[in-house]
Amino acid sequence: MRQMLVPVFLSTCLLSSALAQTGPARPGIKPCSLLTRELVEKASAAGKQTIAAAKPQEVSLGASGVACQWGDVMLQVDPYPASRLGELSKSDPKNWESISGVGDAAYFHNVKDAMAEMFVRVGPRTIGILMDVPVGSKAAAIKPKFVELAQEIVRKLR
Repeated sequence: MRQMLVPVFLSTCLLSSALAQTGPARPGIKPCSLLTRELVEKASAAGKQTIAAAKPQEVSLGASGVACQWGDVMLQVDPYPASRLGELSKSDPKNWESISGVGDAAYFHNVKDAMAEMFVRVGPRTIGILMDVPVGSKAAAIKPKFVELAQEIVRKLR
């Protein structure tokens, strides 16, 4: 079930991201340069050998968004306009949590304890981090890894 849920969810995210893009394109950022092997190893529940075997892949997201998929971790840069982040959290308030101390605004989203995501506004940019929740665990248990990873990416963007 999880193997079907994640690709369907990611496809939906990518499609809605592409449709949500508005405004002029900004200078490109290579998300795979932000999402280093060291960061993936810290954040991912996968073992180092699994991460080493995976190759980071960049994926285009609409007019100005781009993502890096590395194993079970995906980093999106500009998946949504910064103004849309507040709307996202209101769409399912039970499963969206505002996180202080990360970027200019940050929201953590639990997707049925199968995967989780965090969207962060950094000035005019947004980043999204998506990760699988390990089987038998809860999204809340991996939230500290999201916060740590997001803080590292925000530092690189500032």
